[in-house]
Amino acid sequence: MFRELAIRGPSGAILWGYRTAAIVDRWTVKRSRVQGARVWTLTGTVAHASPFELRQTGLHFSAPRQGGFFLWPLLEAPRLDGARLTVTVGPPEQ
Repeated sequence: MFRELAIRGPSGAILWGYRTAAIVDRWTVKRSRVQGARVWTLTGTVAHASPFELRQTGLHFSAPRQGGFFLWPLLEAPRLDGARLTVTVGPPEQ
């Protein structure tokens, strides 16, 4: 099995229900092992964001792919450093 796995894309969105909380450009979702546990981390550049919506619960990151889209639940509130976003996400939903 892979020790690390990275998926990259040009653009995706953090969704709060049907609303767009943020547009994320040049994103990467990386799976790595931290103290034996698998951890998924999303990083990217925020092109547009709603601070109010990014503080809500039940957020998901969605990104298009051939034949459909990827969807990861956010496990915490996103951290912003300028336009740089970092957040821990759960495993991709099927």
